[in-house]
Amino acid sequence: AQENLELKVAERTRELTHKNEELELRNHELQQFSWVVSHDLKEPLRKIEMFTKLLQERYLIDDEKATDYSGRTIRASERMSKLITDLLDYSRLSSTVVPEEVSLNKLIAEIISDLDYTIEQKQALIEVCDLPSVPGVPSQLRQVFQNLIGNSLKFSKEGVTPEISIRWEQIAEKSLDAPAAQDGAYCRITVKDNGIGFDEMYLDKIFVIFQSLNDRKVYEGTGIGLAIAKKIVEKHNGLITAKSTKDQGASFIVVLPLQTTNNPL
Repeated sequence: AQENLELKVAERTRELTHKNEELELRNHELQQFSWVVSHDLKEPLRKIEMFTKLLQERYLIDDEKATDYSGRTIRASERMSKLITDLLDYSRLSSTVVPEEVSLNKLIAEIISDLDYTIEQKQALIEVCDLPSVPGVPSQLRQVFQNLIGNSLKFSKEGVTPEISIRWEQIAEKSLDAPAAQDGAYCRITVKDNGIGFDEMYLDKIFVIFQSLNDRKVYEGTGIGLAIAKKIVEKHNGLITAKSTKDQGASFIVVLPLQTTNNPL
């Protein structure tokens, strides 16, 4: 009986190993397919945008209606290009990368610098406390926080100065509601704003790809940003959620490990 059990375990192990190898191959093929498709789709879009701009600048200056139509074509091309880029970013998250120590102070400072035009235009006030360093992939963590800060700026109230605060606390365990602990292995980072907020009954929806709670004619976006953020945070062995009340701002909460690991993400 013992020998039969060992044979069955060995057989199951071989099957699982084979299935894992097949899955890795499929993931690799999917990433290659995504890259090729995105490249092939972007090239004609660039041509559409470039030639429409040439037509607009050289031949349509005095025609108000034609200028309006060509402008719509250019903006639609730009949105499609952004959508393809976001889809490519989403597909790339399947690949494994060795983490490194990432200074969140430096990362957030760079993001704020990149968003300086929008911040100045909206006269936004951003308060950032002294943040920790975490193990991770810098470019991916940058996507997470750029998305959260960018959303706070985008979904600000009309006629109200946007106020954004970024704070953190050390916590005992990987939990959104874990108590603070000076020797905790995780950090809980909160990005809070005073914007339009949302109804928490739609909380699950906002982290799903292509889902948006707001009119895309008013608030531009592809509906992929928070789905990417969620996938990145989970890939970094973390958690992400949000708390909000309609018209009373939103708080996005990210839990990440503080301890460095050499295991690929």
